[in-house]
Amino acid sequence: MTKDMERIARVLENGVDAGRFIVAEHAGKIVGIAGCADCTGRAVSPTKKDCTKHLGFIRGSIAYKVLYEESFGPLEYPATTCVIDFVGVLEEARGKGIAKAMLEKAVESNAQYSEFILNVKDNNSRAIGVYERFGFVEYERVPFRLAKLAGFNTKVWMKYTQNSSSSNV
Repeated sequence: MTKDMERIARVLENGVDAGRFIVAEHAGKIVGIAGCADCTGRAVSPTKKDCTKHLGFIRGSIAYKVLYEESFGPLEYPATTCVIDFVGVLEEARGKGIAKAMLEKAVESNAQYSEFILNVKDNNSRAIGVYERFGFVEYERVPFRLAKLAGFNTKVWMKYTQNSSSSNV
């Protein structure tokens, strides 16, 4: 692990809400994670104090502001909506149905939600395909304001309606 990765891990470690995670394991190794959020909280929400402590005052303040707006701030969705904050599968484990299994677990273990939403980068066609095959449908594309820096142009917002895949159209 590089020094920067270690610093980022320290920034995030106190902000992890383990109860909001789905973890996929294979042969005793974690191969995938997904984070679920709603209007009451996020899967990961580090504090500004942790950002500045581990990244320095200026870099940490900037990182916190950008990440808060993009990934950690409060969600203004109804209590019936689950936001899948992220789905990540190790490169060597991709194509084996792990993301689909984590989505199934997210839906199965969160019966209190009638709708699940997520966003994916427009250049991640493989993930978009996984989500579409699962039953998610695109409902909005939002230009990303840091597109040149990030390497993608838009966030593709998708939704899945529980127990009624026909209403996803």
